[in-house]
Amino acid sequence: MSETPSPRIVSVERRESAVIATINAKMLDDKELKELSTVVDQSANDAGVSLFIVDLARVQIVPSLGLGLLLRISQKCTTRNQRFVLAGLSAGVRQTFTITKLDRILKLADNVDAALQG
Repeated sequence: MSETPSPRIVSVERRESAVIATINAKMLDDKELKELSTVVDQSANDAGVSLFIVDLARVQIVPSLGLGLLLRISQKCTTRNQRFVLAGLSAGVRQTFTITKLDRILKLADNVDAALQG
């Protein structure tokens, strides 16, 4: 009997000069945040990366710890002259960013393709 391996918490894809990190969880908690932070730090070593996208399409809840880490990741990317975009936010997650006014600080896109275009 074979078991299907569970998907990675954060799957990473490279498209030209963009790194796309997809969160495969309903809640962006400590485990996902640590893995996402590792992915971001690894992309820092690649000078060819000019855009870092976090695909939150599967995420339903982003706690305050997650909001803070996303803001720090954005600042790291800015320091390295990389654009940072959050893509695919559900209505509830987008509302969290609006209430906290982080939608004024962080770049949000409807989906990954929109993030890649602009």
